[in-house]
Amino acid sequence: MSTTRLLLLGIVRIFQPAYGYQLRRELLTWNVQDWANINPGSIYTGLRTLAKHGYLAELEEGPGHRPGRTSYKLTADGETEFFSLLRHHLWTVDGFHPDRMQAALSFLWTLERDEVLTALESRIAQMEARLKAAPFMERQVEAAPGTPNQVVEMLRIAAARDGGELDWTREFRARIASGAYSFAGEPPDWNPDPALIAEWRDRPSS
Repeated sequence: MSTTRLLLLGIVRIFQPAYGYQLRRELLTWNVQDWANINPGSIYTGLRTLAKHGYLAELEEGPGHRPGRTSYKLTADGETEFFSLLRHHLWTVDGFHPDRMQAALSFLWTLERDEVLTALESRIAQMEARLKAAPFMERQVEAAPGTPNQVVEMLRIAAARDGGELDWTREFRARIASGAYSFAGEPPDWNPDPALIAEWRDRPSS
């Protein structure tokens, strides 16, 4: 749920004010239905829920526009919640929810480079510790009477995933340290282009 909330707040923050169908269309180009397990139909419900909790403001169309259309923008609480979730997903390694780092990747450019580098260092240390502990956890599980074989293999596949992500994180951090990409306070590189955003936002719905 927290990954869905981050994605919805983040996509609204990029394109605000924007209509639900625009946000849904953009998220589907990110294939969130595959890696974040988001049902496309639940995006509208999620937006309304965030508005109900005060994280989004609903803006009704004015006179002369299509009736019943609602656009969304972040509130001050929504902005705070966005950065809180983003930092939690970035700084915390969660082997049970690998999609959280994938969601954080979508919005890393909203943070400053030094924070991203430091957070990646923290992730590297966390994954190194998890891998050091893995053999002992496996030994303990194997020693327990009646432990199903698949439990041991679950631990092994989790360790394999940690190892693969650790390699990627080290490489990703090295790329950022060498100047790759653009972050908050820097000239835009892969940040959204405001002119393109305005053009995209003003497209007719038909």
